[in-house]
Amino acid sequence: MKSIKLPHVGMRIWKTVIAVFICAVLGRITGIHPFYAIIAAILCMQQNTEQSIKKGAVRLVGTAIGGAFAVLILLLIDFTPLEEFSALYYIVLSLCVIPLIYSNVLLGREASSYITCVVFFSIVLSHFDTENHYIFALQRMLETAAGIIISVAVNKLIKNNDKT
Repeated sequence: MKSIKLPHVGMRIWKTVIAVFICAVLGRITGIHPFYAIIAAILCMQQNTEQSIKKGAVRLVGTAIGGAFAVLILLLIDFTPLEEFSALYYIVLSLCVIPLIYSNVLLGREASSYITCVVFFSIVLSHFDTENHYIFALQRMLETAAGIIISVAVNKLIKNNDKT
């Protein structure tokens, strides 16, 4: 019987584990749930630091645009009769996809479009159980930035000995 040779656990995996752990510890220290930081760290960990920085820049631009648009919607909710989760609310949110994606196109950052939409919807659809939804939006953006920075730093500090 032939034995199956499994690929080894490479440095990118180990660096991702370290970045995730640092995000979790940072979340524990600050008392902020580290979900968004961990996701950003995972998505930004690449084969080398240069690729991580590029991926991080895409994510950071998308986060900033999506977060800014989300705050505009939160203001709309606070200062108009628009009710969360009503049919009109979902129509407004759906129509927001146009300026979300188009703003990335105008900035020449088309690659950030997907994360712009993800951040936007993660804020406008999940902030209602928080005391201050503006702080919630800011925290989501800062957590993502922290995850990006941690991922890039870990990738820079730990050399990749893999042949890939």
